[in-house]
Amino acid sequence: MDGLGSKNNESTFPSFGDLDDFLTKHNSNFIWLLVATILSCGWIIYLTYYNSRNIGLILTLIINRLYKDGYIHIGSFSFSVLSGKVMFRDVYYINQDMSIRIQDGFLIFRWWKMYNPKQKQHDPKAETRLYVTVNGFEFHVYNRTDLYARLQETFGLDPTLITHKKDEERGREENSKTLESVNIKAENPDPSSSWRSLIPVIKVNISTGRLAFGNHHLPQTLCVNFEDAFLTYATKPPSSHLDQFMHIVKGSLENVRVMLVPSPRYLGMQNDE
Repeated sequence: MDGLGSKNNESTFPSFGDLDDFLTKHNSNFIWLLVATILSCGWIIYLTYYNSRNIGLILTLIINRLYKDGYIHIGSFSFSVLSGKVMFRDVYYINQDMSIRIQDGFLIFRWWKMYNPKQKQHDPKAETRLYVTVNGFEFHVYNRTDLYARLQETFGLDPTLITHKKDEERGREENSKTLESVNIKAENPDPSSSWRSLIPVIKVNISTGRLAFGNHHLPQTLCVNFEDAFLTYATKPPSSHLDQFMHIVKGSLENVRVMLVPSPRYLGMQNDE
């Protein structure tokens, strides 16, 4: 019986010698080519359909582990070093005050362009190095907890809101900002170390977008819909010595519509007028 069992095991699990003899008799080059072809097809399918999604899932987990003041989701993420292109899909950021959603988009960083350290930081006519294209952009503001908390503190009301910043931290930040604004003229940062000297102009293209302001406690929500927005962001020297620089956004919007729509799930009293 033991001899029969050992023979069955040998017949079920061939040895390396038997496998080598089998490959030699049946043209091993063709078999290895078939195996390599199957593995290559599987790898191409993974890179095409699943790699960007897995990278987006990993980035979502890492970012939310480090960032605690909101939730950030990245559906898919891929990049190309040669073309300087970063592609993303199903991206949204949600906190207690607002939400930003992007259906899909990409950005191109033209790293191959020569960098001139002597280039002016505030040159709106400079050649752009960063180009952003977004499709399905939504920006919704539904709360202002920081402002409400300050009003409660000003009028001596009992705090009913939980803000993501403590009062002590907010006070320290305001003090640090005040000190920085006072010492702006005393400190002259190196232009070559500033991001504005590397990217003086940013061009943004939004195919379809929507801005919304309101929540379910208001009877109506202000909505601004637009299509084909071409925006150019740059900076200029400040008009006041207390400022570091001035933001400038120029562009054009098509098919702009401003509407007051009924808020879904409105909890207040209905007006029949």
